[in-house]
Amino acid sequence: AEYQRRKHAKEPFESALIICGRKDKYYLSRTVKDMLVEGEAPVLFVELSTHQTMGMIRDFTPKLNIDDVNRVSQAINHYEPYIDFDELLRRTSTVDPNINEL
Repeated sequence: AEYQRRKHAKEPFESALIICGRKDKYYLSRTVKDMLVEGEAPVLFVELSTHQTMGMIRDFTPKLNIDDVNRVSQAINHYEPYIDFDELLRRTSTVDPNINEL
């Protein structure tokens, strides 16, 4: 409902979504898939139960320290191919309220 309200009001939907469900046991309906494609929120699909996923999130402890040059370099090397720096700079270097529209 909140997604639909914000979409109708042309307000950004600032969130992320984790969809949990054991593989080959639960499936997303076509309607939900269409809403996800239309939406702007990042979506993470996890093939674990909600209970397992929440346990993993709860137990997660970030272990990256800016002074640990080796780990920082490994993190950069891992994530850099997935980041569109031109788009990131475009979206962060303007005051245009419509910047997130493609």
